[in-house]
Amino acid sequence: MTDTIDRITVAPIPARHWTELGRNAYTPEGLGETRTEWLIRACTTSGAEGITNARHTVAAEGGSVTRLVADLREVFLGRPVNSLLRFSNGHAVAAGSEVRQALSSWGWMDILAVDLVSRSRGQSIAALLGERRRDRIPAYESTTYFQDLLHPQRGLAEVIGHARRGFAHGFRQFKIKVGRGGRAMTPTAGLRRDIDVVLGIRDALGPDVDLMVDANFGYDHQPDNLADFIRETSPARLTWLEEMITASVEGYRTLRELQAAHCPETLLVAGEVDGNPPSGAFVDLIEQQLIDGYQPDIVRIGLLRWTQLEGRLAEKSILPIPHNFGNGRFGLIAGLALATSLDSWVSLEDERIRPNVYADDELTLVNGAYRAPDGPGLGIRVDDDAYARIGAPNEVVIRT
Repeated sequence: MTDTIDRITVAPIPARHWTELGRNAYTPEGLGETRTEWLIRACTTSGAEGITNARHTVAAEGGSVTRLVADLREVFLGRPVNSLLRFSNGHAVAAGSEVRQALSSWGWMDILAVDLVSRSRGQSIAALLGERRRDRIPAYESTTYFQDLLHPQRGLAEVIGHARRGFAHGFRQFKIKVGRGGRAMTPTAGLRRDIDVVLGIRDALGPDVDLMVDANFGYDHQPDNLADFIRETSPARLTWLEEMITASVEGYRTLRELQAAHCPETLLVAGEVDGNPPSGAFVDLIEQQLIDGYQPDIVRIGLLRWTQLEGRLAEKSILPIPHNFGNGRFGLIAGLALATSLDSWVSLEDERIRPNVYADDELTLVNGAYRAPDGPGLGIRVDDDAYARIGAPNEVVIRT
């Protein structure tokens, strides 16, 4: 008997950061503490259940829960599980012909299809896509925002204290938000604070911790300040410089020259804003090898598309460094599955969402890394008791 999808639920799930977050270079206000995951649970006639987070559809321009429900009905409800993916030599290589456009447009749909198929076959996602490449997944702390502006009475000490707490919680890699001199402070004051934050965290955490910075384009139109920042933070031995400026060939040629002069071991990375990778200026940045790491979002792009993209990047010796902020607790789960599947890996972005509705007690950070789950599919299921309290009161149920 053909296994088909006969029931789908949609529910908003609060996703709470471990602490209140400040702003970054482009947000006008702080990020706060709580976001929302739109948890999808798709069940089949055989009892298999796949999950995903459809936040990107609800948050998109013109997005709504009504649109989400309509899309789920059209793409998944009543569809045979064996029609979702196309296989070659025993491994999933592409979306099935009837759902190809939808899965390429919405990465969360890609993840749902891959999870459903792998669970129905009793395989891990890594096995479905190829083979398990690694068990231990390094992760970096990604919540060091402008905490100094959130708590101005403590200023620089607040940012350094935030990083110290992350270290005490087991992280050994930290991404620091910079770019205050764009929209948060005057250019001169913002530059000085950015430099003090980076050097202060390096001094506080010691030489063996990996530090990265992300400017969210906060150094656009400030070439002298950008050069000063790179030169004066070079003693911190940064692992990478992320989105210091808006992507352009001319801008990244200048950035590459600064990197070569002051911190040749530091990577240049970009691409989290690329929703159809590679597109626009990123095509040229990749082809001309003006970046060292590429960052399309895990849930926005999906697992199949990331495995396909990796081969193109490898031809140019560019590392996959997927963005994973805003995807909730689900993002950590999906990121671990992707990390086990790609040939090369650097580190998983962890936005530090508190446990909510997933049975994920085993996801414990030890000395800077997670151990990837072993079970079928994503390896993590929904905790029915937690879901009954948090998700079920506001769920929408779709049936054939």
